Amino acid sequence: MMTHLYNCSQRFTKIFLLLLVWVASGHTLENTEFEPVEGICEVCSCTVRNESNSQYLSYSILDCSAKNFQHMLASWPDIFDNDLSKQEIVFSLSGNDIKSLQQLPPTEADLVFSCRHCNLTELASGAFLDTPNINRLDLSWNLLTGDVLRPDVFRGRYAEQEYESIALDELDLSYNSIGFLDASLFEHMVHLRRLSLAHNPLKELTDGSVTALGSISRLEHLDLSYAQLVDLPREMFEKVEGLRELLVQGNQFTAVPSSIRLQKPTLMALYIGENPIQRLDDESFSDLDHLTQLNISGMPLLDDIDTGTFAELKSLEVLSCSHNPKLDKFDMSDLKGLIRLRQLDISYCVIEHLLLDEPIPVQDKSSDIDTFPKLRSVKLEGNPWHCDCELYETIESVKHILEDEFESPHSSSEARCETPYDLAALPLTELGDKSLCSTPPKKVPKIPIYEAPAFLRPRSIVLSLLSVVVVLLIGFIIGVIIVCIKRKLKQNDLGFGSPVRYTTVRNSTTSTILQA
Repeated sequence: MMTHLYNCSQRFTKIFLLLLVWVASGHTLENTEFEPVEGICEVCSCTVRNESNSQYLSYSILDCSAKNFQHMLASWPDIFDNDLSKQEIVFSLSGNDIKSLQQLPPTEADLVFSCRHCNLTELASGAFLDTPNINRLDLSWNLLTGDVLRPDVFRGRYAEQEYESIALDELDLSYNSIGFLDASLFEHMVHLRRLSLAHNPLKELTDGSVTALGSISRLEHLDLSYAQLVDLPREMFEKVEGLRELLVQGNQFTAVPSSIRLQKPTLMALYIGENPIQRLDDESFSDLDHLTQLNISGMPLLDDIDTGTFAELKSLEVLSCSHNPKLDKFDMSDLKGLIRLRQLDISYCVIEHLLLDEPIPVQDKSSDIDTFPKLRSVKLEGNPWHCDCELYETIESVKHILEDEFESPHSSSEARCETPYDLAALPLTELGDKSLCSTPPKKVPKIPIYEAPAFLRPRSIVLSLLSVVVVLLIGFIIGVIIVCIKRKLKQNDLGFGSPVRYTTVRNSTTSTILQA
């Protein structure tokens, strides 16, 4: 009897708490307005198909996008068989002015639900209570905040004195106004594998946010791009054991967060472009030997990639390093050991030279296979290439790939020389037609920033002074000679007779006669 009373009291307590949660979330028992389901297939698009070659016996599509709805549907259309567990329902309310998301109609089918661009500001407690097999949920492009995302929103049915977990596999909360996460947000989502919080103002992750993200033990895909993050605390990844894809581009990292290395056994794709990182070195991606895709594109400050940066990425297949406006050199030596590399994109930087410690011999055709055995795509366009013998020898190892891409109908551009002047606009694939390596390179004279006029150069000044001295010396000698000649003539008289004597007019006889 006492046990029975105790169980009854527990049940009453649970019911009372549920009512409190319901009221606290802004709902009342009278708030039961739903969209009518009668004639719904005339308003929305309804599709039901049987599938014998898949894991489902049938799948149903209910597309109510942009129908000016303001509430959830009261139930599913009659043509849907909601009792079958081996069926899938794809339901969309995107583009409606829902604002407050109510509880979804009950179904045992696997559910894919989308409510994007619905101006959502509130989520009802137990919104997915009667859809335990919901697999994918898209609530992106709404007005949700951290206060709205409560653990009770995602709880499952009550059983054995606790709430069951829903089967949610993928959750998209991107493009909302989420600044923090409740520490227990994901406690009813133990099967979650894919999560997107992109384009939310998370900034510096709170302790609750770190705890929440670190509690998703089965997480495989995490998108934290464009979230204004400055760092990724190590506690985030200590319990996450199977992360395969991490997207953190468009944040405020000044260096690659060291916490990423905690995922070295499983991480296969890392997108860390569009961050204000200035330098990458051999510590940036150390131990990530299972990484197959790396994106370091769109970094406005990146100007230095040290030798050895990619040396440990033995499994790398795709490397994207494009649109880095300050990157002026790239070391191909780091890629020699990456025998699985399939795609290389270093387009639209300011690269003039491809560095290579030991250039690949042009005549050795087998070296192409040994060096880049699986490389099938190389993007080099948009760089101011300086075409010389060294670049030619490097390009020869991937020339066949460049030619294939240029001939492709999808190709829109081609890598071309910018300098020297006589090779400007020449495609890199045509460098073999030029004798770049047959003649020794000309020594380019060092041209000073300011070149003095000819008359002010040291040699000209010395020659001018010597000329003046010579002229003065000749003039002095000539003057001495003239003086000596004149003295000699004066002494010898040279037979010109007596010197002429001059008298005044007054003393002359002529003047006397004239006076008479």
